Amino acid sequence: MPPGATPTSDRGLAQRLREVRYGLSVEGGKLSGTAAPVLTSAIAEAQYILIGEDHLTYEIPQFTKAICNTVAKQGLSGMAVETSPEAAEFVARSLDAPDRWSRMVALTREYPASVAFMDDKQENDLVVYCARASKNPRFQLWGLDQNFLGSAGWLIDQMLAKHPGPAANAELIHLKLEEQADAVHARQTGSYNDLFMIAVSDEELRRALPIINRDGNSDIERMFRELMQSHDIYAPRSRGINTDEKRATLLKENFKRNLQEAAKDGKLGKIIVKFGDSHLYKGMNPLLDLNLGNFIAEMADGEGYSSLHIAILGAKGIHRLLGKYGQPSTTEPFILDKDAEYRWIEPMVANQLPSEWTLYDLRKLRAQRVRFADADMERFIEGYDLLIIIPQLTPAELTD
Repeated sequence: MPPGATPTSDRGLAQRLREVRYGLSVEGGKLSGTAAPVLTSAIAEAQYILIGEDHLTYEIPQFTKAICNTVAKQGLSGMAVETSPEAAEFVARSLDAPDRWSRMVALTREYPASVAFMDDKQENDLVVYCARASKNPRFQLWGLDQNFLGSAGWLIDQMLAKHPGPAANAELIHLKLEEQADAVHARQTGSYNDLFMIAVSDEELRRALPIINRDGNSDIERMFRELMQSHDIYAPRSRGINTDEKRATLLKENFKRNLQEAAKDGKLGKIIVKFGDSHLYKGMNPLLDLNLGNFIAEMADGEGYSSLHIAILGAKGIHRLLGKYGQPSTTEPFILDKDAEYRWIEPMVANQLPSEWTLYDLRKLRAQRVRFADADMERFIEGYDLLIIIPQLTPAELTD
């Protein structure tokens, strides 16, 4: 909060939250309630609309459909989502295909754990919905993240399909055999740490790199580089080493590259960015890194634009969770403010409206120059413009 801000008591905070809360309903791709004009006005002023979410839910994609309809009236160019470039490209190629979902099911059965979030039916349907709502023949889907844990076999097969020279072909076949053996072992243990993406040594990938660069082509070199980047994020993490900053750098680089490529085709419309909530803070996030949201906010400011940061979370419900490797996903109940990382949100949950979703306009709280006793709450109010609390979340459907 700004210097000179005054502290607030618990009772004062509750009163202030009630002063900045609005009721929201979402049905049939439309926003209604007292929050609807707040959202519509905020979106009208922003070039980049960032939605920081809880993952794998039924409700949040329904909300995002309504956001896409609102943004489309002002010119929607595309979406950036928390999946790999290859996964986004796979989905983009089948946007209008009647067997779009069955293609994703087939892919993830052949290559388990190779796609993040686009193997969620509600997320997959959302992308198609937003592309159609945009009425933009050049609508783009950007995957900004590293490749997922089980994707090495899929990547290697794609590289082999690009017809590398004999030396690169032999090297890729060698790596493919290792990947297949690792996948068999991981099925036996159920551990993602036994997959090739983590288990392969740094030395082996570095040894293969000059062969790929010398005897491959640009597409093969790009995919092999992405394989190495993904390994560099996952392998240290499996040993307890924090790679959040490395991942954040990758997200920023991919966003900037996609933005520059899209701008070559002329004037760029608005972009929706949908990631887990920790990624889209302005300023420092709870993991104490400057992530994608801060990068976009700074970039937009430098361009003379603005970014709108919306967090949407559930007060309680059922979470969809990743199962062991090769096994179906699981579910478990949750209560948001009982989670150690979200205890600060208890006042927002306690003051939500009884029969609607609740939107809090955090911009008004910032303008009141109030200092909050909880540092995590203060960071959140500085990092997000709007907070939406859904009373109950239900789990999404996955390909498994």
